Amino acid sequence: MGMRTTPHTKQLLWLTDLHLDRARPESKAALYEENRRTVADTLLITGDISTAKQLPLHLREIAAASESKQVFFVLGNHDFYGSSFAKVDSCVAGVCRSHSNLRHLGQGEIIRLDEETALVGHRGWADGKTGWGVRSFARNPDFGAIDDFRGLDRKAAFKLLGRLGSASAVYFRSVMPYALTCYKHVIVATHVPPMTSAALYDGKPCDWLRQPFYCNIANGAFFHAISNIFSRNLITILCGHTHSAACVNTTPNLQIRVGGVKPGHPRSQGVFEVSSSGMRAKKSP
Repeated sequence: MGMRTTPHTKQLLWLTDLHLDRARPESKAALYEENRRTVADTLLITGDISTAKQLPLHLREIAAASESKQVFFVLGNHDFYGSSFAKVDSCVAGVCRSHSNLRHLGQGEIIRLDEETALVGHRGWADGKTGWGVRSFARNPDFGAIDDFRGLDRKAAFKLLGRLGSASAVYFRSVMPYALTCYKHVIVATHVPPMTSAALYDGKPCDWLRQPFYCNIANGAFFHAISNIFSRNLITILCGHTHSAACVNTTPNLQIRVGGVKPGHPRSQGVFEVSSSGMRAKKSP
């Protein structure tokens, strides 16, 4: 675990579920121009940037458009489509080595944003344990699009979902207690909502059929517990995946924000001022 420092971040531009592989050139150009013009000094992306084949190109484009900004990101399920976890992680590490302003979260870091606010992150994963669980007959595109799932029967695929979700919770257990000891406010970047109350489908509560693929309940259980232990701290979780905007306070000091976006039409979720008292929107996206 290591502490890393950015130059006193006060404003953060949040992006999620960009799906740049589906975006028209003019949409991408508009997004990159907004990034160049924004007053925010830090960019945070909470997954589903692209697909495996085009992800390196799109990360390089984002790095170039961000110029002097630090870019922190986690990956989402779509970022692995057409490849495997190991290959994508290795490729992304290479891109980050060649672009000093790119940081792939989930390597044990606690990023200091200001004296009282820090950022941690991990990709997270829908762990298949909510709603109907393994009994759900809803189609999960991950099973055919990611190499690690191909060839698995449904029961084995759900076991892998469970391991992926649990790995995220184990990761956060390793960094959050120290982060909350050192900082009053910790911003958490992940891809999948950790509570069913924040996992919407088309803007409505997600039905039990789809819930297994829309929520990481292992993360949810951990964050609920630690928010009660560190009741004087504030935890803000930023995520995406569902494409339906939500803002839910599950305990007095735990807030989950889910970004709303239409695939193929990338846009920012806005610029936020960060402080020990939370995140305040500076402008509408």
